[in-house]
Amino acid sequence: MGAVNTPVFYIFGFVGIASAIIVCGFEWKTIITAVFLILLAACAAADNNKGIVPDLLNVLITVLAVVRILTNNINIQTIITHLGGAVVISVPMLIIALFVKGGFGGGDIKMMAAAGLFLGLDKTIIAAVIAFCIAGIYGLLILLTKKKGAKSKVKLAPYLALGCAFSELFAASFIEIFYSFL
Repeated sequence: MGAVNTPVFYIFGFVGIASAIIVCGFEWKTIITAVFLILLAACAAADNNKGIVPDLLNVLITVLAVVRILTNNINIQTIITHLGGAVVISVPMLIIALFVKGGFGGGDIKMMAAAGLFLGLDKTIIAAVIAFCIAGIYGLLILLTKKKGAKSKVKLAPYLALGCAFSELFAASFIEIFYSFL
């Protein structure tokens, strides 16, 4: 966990707490959101520094997801939505990792499963779209500037964390707008 103890983690942790308070207000649920954002910052910092997402962070996100589910209006639809969030992105990532050498790391897959359980189905899909778009743009820029080759690995957890954070904070507005057009 020493990989988490970096200035980047502290900066993004602070930004996460401030963002949670600004977007969610001063409610007890804001604490859960702030802790989630801090754990995402820790995942990103660890992957960026050491190339791994520690299992402990994924376990903590999972426990936080269970707390969130239990403290909300618990019903079968809520449970299905959160379980759907846990598998909708992580299972395809796992399948790709099984068939494509170096496709995805195990920490990235576990992180998306845990974060998906926390976010729920709709927010997880939005988070993945954001994360993969930003990672793709970064990869393209790296190729175009010839700083790395096509076989170079991209540490994905920082992008997944960014997508999950953005989705947790702002996806409700996007989902509401999307469903208003249907």
